[in-house]
Amino acid sequence: MWLLVLSLLASCAGGDDSSPSSSPGSQATTTTVSSTVSTSPTTSTTAADSTTSTTSPGESTTTTPPLEDVTFESLNGIDTISDFSGFIDSGLSRWHESVDGLEEIELTSTIDGAQQPALWLPPSGEGTKPLIVILHSWSSGYQQHAGIPYALWAQENGWAMIAPQFRGINDSPDALGSDLAVQDVADAIEYATAQEGVRTDKVFAVGYSGGGMMSLLVAGRHPDKVSAVAAWGPPYDLIEFYLQSIQTGLGYVGDIEAGCGGDPTEEEEARAECVHRSPMAHLDGARESGVPVLIGHGINDSLLSPAQSGWAFNHLADSSDQFSETQLEELAQGDVPDVAEPLEGESFFGDGDPDPVLVRHSGPVVVVFFEAGHEMVYEASVRWFASDPG
Repeated sequence: MWLLVLSLLASCAGGDDSSPSSSPGSQATTTTVSSTVSTSPTTSTTAADSTTSTTSPGESTTTTPPLEDVTFESLNGIDTISDFSGFIDSGLSRWHESVDGLEEIELTSTIDGAQQPALWLPPSGEGTKPLIVILHSWSSGYQQHAGIPYALWAQENGWAMIAPQFRGINDSPDALGSDLAVQDVADAIEYATAQEGVRTDKVFAVGYSGGGMMSLLVAGRHPDKVSAVAAWGPPYDLIEFYLQSIQTGLGYVGDIEAGCGGDPTEEEEARAECVHRSPMAHLDGARESGVPVLIGHGINDSLLSPAQSGWAFNHLADSSDQFSETQLEELAQGDVPDVAEPLEGESFFGDGDPDPVLVRHSGPVVVVFFEAGHEMVYEASVRWFASDPG
């Protein structure tokens, strides 16, 4: 399969969510599915040093945020998605009930002129403020309630916030990491940073599942538009996700076929399309530009193999910091790899968050595996952003 992935990348060189059911965007079964790919298809050439401080599971590993006047009170008791809402719950009424001053806007695609809705929260307070970009997940649109805690935190700190629609659920050719969808996010960032009081040099994007995939795509394809991104449980290789979904019997198989135009394991055009829509085809841009990236993945995630985040980290990391083939195989099995110092460096997790079980740094890139399934950890994301990683 490693040779297959190499051939897929060569063929293109020219050119999630969880809930108790097994439908797309719902919680996977508890069976751990092994991935057939054991190594990242790319090797980093950027030199970087790993951090060396250590922590123990459950211990707060936060540092004093260098961005001024940042607080976290709005996230008290909201550690993960399941603390706040269902994974694919959506609707505008809860957004408006939760976030004062929220605006509904429409943005025009600079590719095809299509109108895409978005939720916009202007900055408040004195001076210019950073922007947080909330990216919806695979099986929900921009109204997804899982994004509200980030908006609450942005409002608490006077930050600007935008939650764009990028062609909606990943079940059509226009969505699923398409050129149109990626540009929708870039257009949303352009809109937001053109508004009064928004810092153009502090743009932080965050997403979960399909939104995590979009975070990586934006970092790779538009590294000039983001200061840092956080990606939770992100697909890195859509073909491997397709193969895993066949084994688990989840509906992502149909979504990927619809988005890529067929079975990527049987049809050359569909295979090339899936590679193009995968972060693995674009993360060179993020690595070469030095975009800070936080990747988080639940070690017990049976919907999307934790190895996907291992591959993404390896793509971005210095060669000396990358996971070995054996360690990636262990991640694919849902096991914590046997390493000398599993908690090596800051995790940005704190009290109430799931326990980190493996942390690795390489220059501006961090990966954290933690005790959970297909999940996102809010305060870790914003502590990462507040640390001013860009």
